[in-house]
Amino acid sequence: MKNFVKKILILTVLADCFLIFAKGQEKKSAPEVIYKYPYEYRVIANTIREVGNPFQVDDYIVFTQEDTVRHVGIAFNFEGYKEIHSFMRKNSTDVDGNVTGSLLFYILDVPADTESIDYRIIVDGIWTTDTTNVNSYYNPYTGIEVSTLNIKNNHKNETKKTDSGVHFIYQGKEGQKIRIGGTFTSWDSSIYELTETKPGYYEITIPLPQGTYYYAFYNGTASFPDKTNPDRAWSNEGRECSILTIN
Repeated sequence: MKNFVKKILILTVLADCFLIFAKGQEKKSAPEVIYKYPYEYRVIANTIREVGNPFQVDDYIVFTQEDTVRHVGIAFNFEGYKEIHSFMRKNSTDVDGNVTGSLLFYILDVPADTESIDYRIIVDGIWTTDTTNVNSYYNPYTGIEVSTLNIKNNHKNETKKTDSGVHFIYQGKEGQKIRIGGTFTSWDSSIYELTETKPGYYEITIPLPQGTYYYAFYNGTASFPDKTNPDRAWSNEGRECSILTIN
């Protein structure tokens, strides 16, 4: 009888230990992941209907591939081909919500002041050129063939980080007094006024340390977000503003 009770106690302790371990494993295997994409990215993704040539939408390039393999990735010359970006799957559905087809896509936010990009597609671990893009060339220095794309003028007139600070740009009607305010001025818009360097083109450079800032442009009492910056938020006063992160 004592041995039986002893066995029951041992089994109970082991069961408790297993439950504790299982709960710990469950927490580790299910981390919370939040994906954040600009509004423009989501709009573009919703418009993709079929596999075809890479195409540019504003400052984004859309790549598509057939959904017939396990994994498709893409690597770019401006990253030294050191990083492989995975394509995402998009399903097509009928009126009843049944999946009728699928394709793979990747949307690239083109780096500033880029005139062309070279890239390679990775299909289930095999590096190759993009079969949807007829433009490719052989690079004698690397001994590989790469796909290439010419990029339309992008990011040349936008708010961006420079060596001397953040260069803010606003384009609108000429002869205005455009100011800027944000968390870096405690939302006081009287500190910085942009200079109209040519008709309707206003700019200012403000030295800002690393961090995340919320800001807006002002014209009189009206405030509005930065059109060149797609990252948006809402202030405590219910006004739309822009977000800028400096690394």
